[in-house]
Amino acid sequence: MKSVLSIAAFLLLNPGVHAFWRMQCGSPLVTDMIDPLVQPGVSPAKHVHNIMGGDAFDKTTSWARLQESTCTSCEVKGDKSIYWVPTLYFQKASGELVQVNQKDGMLVYYIPERGGSAVETYPKNFGMMAGDPKLRIFDESNEAGSEAYMRQMGIGFNCLNYGGTPEAFAARRKMPNKEEMKGCVNGLRADIIFPSCWNGELDSDDHRSHMAYPSSMEDGTCPDTHPRRLITMKFETLFDVAEFSDVDGTFVWSTGDETGYGYHGDFYNGWDPELLEAAYKDTSCVPPETTATGGDITQCNTFTSRNQLQSPLEMNACKIKAITGKEYTGPFEKLPGCNPVGGTPGDCGSVVVENAVAAPSSSVVQVVAHAHEKTTSTTSTTPSPTPTPTTISTTTRKKQTSKKVEVASVPVAKPVVTANPVLDVGSVPEKKVKEVVVTVVETVYQTVYNQAVETATEYVPHHARHRRFFRRAPRHL
Repeated sequence: MKSVLSIAAFLLLNPGVHAFWRMQCGSPLVTDMIDPLVQPGVSPAKHVHNIMGGDAFDKTTSWARLQESTCTSCEVKGDKSIYWVPTLYFQKASGELVQVNQKDGMLVYYIPERGGSAVETYPKNFGMMAGDPKLRIFDESNEAGSEAYMRQMGIGFNCLNYGGTPEAFAARRKMPNKEEMKGCVNGLRADIIFPSCWNGELDSDDHRSHMAYPSSMEDGTCPDTHPRRLITMKFETLFDVAEFSDVDGTFVWSTGDETGYGYHGDFYNGWDPELLEAAYKDTSCVPPETTATGGDITQCNTFTSRNQLQSPLEMNACKIKAITGKEYTGPFEKLPGCNPVGGTPGDCGSVVVENAVAAPSSSVVQVVAHAHEKTTSTTSTTPSPTPTPTTISTTTRKKQTSKKVEVASVPVAKPVVTANPVLDVGSVPEKKVKEVVVTVVETVYQTVYNQAVETATEYVPHHARHRRFFRRAPRHL
């Protein structure tokens, strides 16, 4: 039988070993169409995300801005980083779309490097993205070991059933279909491994090119173009698909992706630099043998001695209101933004709709129109907001004002949400305006919700969802 090495012997034989821990994040800080990495300053962004982390999350971000967080929805108080993934929806046979609840929050892995490479901790104002939201196939033309191939291999799915035989880690590259989902009685787990080889830049145009995967995905050698090594990160996010097991329909990500090949994740660093550096060098965080209990963050003296770990109730209590002012639980007739189910982002034709519910505020529907000429409005609604650098710190949100022309104001009953209506230009006298563009439609419920959309529920750890920590050569399943 294999003997258990002491920590001292383990470190002596593996001089490149660094700490390893799993950090729990609670229920999302917010679900919103905001992406400060890919679309800084834009509201709404391209698609809906579940966001975890520091409550200073905003349309733009920076390390300094995140330090203004008064709480975090993740376990370590000194980690004000933000972590986000696309939202999962279920489309019923009727076409109606509703959000699938995230279950037990998210696990973020901070993984050791065992090849002997010197590992640097994340610098200030560093962000990165893993995956490609536009992918809909596993591209077999990519050469094994290439960056494009590794990017696809970094994504995997598991059907969790604690009463059955556990699936291997990332057993599926494609998201299970509706029939297969019936076996996910304890949830669908979506995994994504981030690249760890770095070229020294804080970001890149596509938010991926400044990073590359090492030869063995989680460790190994880095390419010459990206010689520096950062900590390897992995997200495990669990979704409660079982509540739809007896409902006809299909699961789809907020990007319109039904395959899972377009799953992705984003990270922006908000760690206390000294805390992260100390923890990653802390030998108490290194298990003597990599077992299912390895990576238990409560064994890390750096965190426990500094009273850095918070309870699930504290994590789940950290919430902010949606920056877009919308609710994204559904029901919808279409996905929010330009994300047709089964299509690719942006494939909506000439009309882009934001199909979301405004936060409850009144019992009327107002259609607000802007005319390009001979109207009281001076705001053009066609261009998207100009993106601003992610390093800009925005401490307060200023309300943008524009003059409005109220077309109608009538009481309505609780509606089924539909896409933004387009004003019938033919009904407007041509001599008054040449073109009318509808920019805002606020559909509200007649009565205020009796309950919050999302309630904080205590997380109960499930050891079965934690994979054994092992090295593997990339292979296509």
